[in-house]
Amino acid sequence: MAWCYDPTDLNTTTASGRLNTVRFLVGDTDSSDQKVQNEEITFALSQTKNDVNSAAAYIANSLASKYASKVTINLDDQLMVHYSDLYKHYKNLSDQLSYQAKKVGAQIGIFAGGLTKTDVDSVRANTNRVKPCFYKGQFHNPQDEG
Repeated sequence: MAWCYDPTDLNTTTASGRLNTVRFLVGDTDSSDQKVQNEEITFALSQTKNDVNSAAAYIANSLASKYASKVTINLDDQLMVHYSDLYKHYKNLSDQLSYQAKKVGAQIGIFAGGLTKTDVDSVRANTNRVKPCFYKGQFHNPQDEG
């Protein structure tokens, strides 16, 4: 398992840049306090079609799940670890990143074609296109006019 972070390589165009960006968004940038491995981020990116916000939300949600299973630890009233706080933090982060992913990548898959005469003409001229089952004037009968 590997862990690396390069703050000079934050982008969405290269694999290393996406990995660093996800790590940055989750806040896993301290090599002495590693939260997730490179392979886990790579898996999250593959599950989210390389969308860094969605992958970061995926990772934050997995970290929330990790801390949800742990209990609060109290060592002689000197040191207390509240894993529930970590759970809440990562769950909230996951929700925020999911919202950001939807906002940034808001693609609903709708295409509006034929908005110009040139578009309509080029679509009609394409012989490889399936012909529509209805069209304007399909019930027009010139014999009824006379």
